[in-house]
Amino acid sequence: MASSAPLALPLARTPDREVAAAVLVGPDGRYLLQLRDDKPTIHMPGHWALFGGSLDPGEAPAAAMVRELEEELGFRAPLVTPLAGLALNTRPVDRLWRMHFFAVAFTAADLAAMVQTEGAGKGLFTAAEAQALPKIAPWDLMAVMLHAHGAALFPNLATIQAAPSA
Repeated sequence: MASSAPLALPLARTPDREVAAAVLVGPDGRYLLQLRDDKPTIHMPGHWALFGGSLDPGEAPAAAMVRELEEELGFRAPLVTPLAGLALNTRPVDRLWRMHFFAVAFTAADLAAMVQTEGAGKGLFTAAEAQALPKIAPWDLMAVMLHAHGAALFPNLATIQAAPSA
């Protein structure tokens, strides 16, 4: 299920929203992204983004990540590995978000069994292809790039590898 505790990101005030998001990486190193619905009432409509969502009150970030993947894809992640934390204060509305990013490997068999229940679609992208998307959530792109280039940026840190082929 979950690996170690999430990365600590202390804040001076309680976040307005806490989110867990999965950097889903397949056996070929491509990333699975969700195309968000194009509804003006949702956050970032029509954008590519990571799968995930809000933490329930009192819920641990890793538990939320496992729950969200089950809800959105029917995928029971055997391991979610903390990747990064991000605090974002948006303007002009003073809204504080705390985001917990997790690296999650999946196999070809896992992908074939996934059934998406939210969003307008899903797609597999290399890091370069994700970077070239005209509409992608910037913080999610940051997490993908951190995963893709983490070994070069932080050579002394271990990162999750792509899942073995199945």
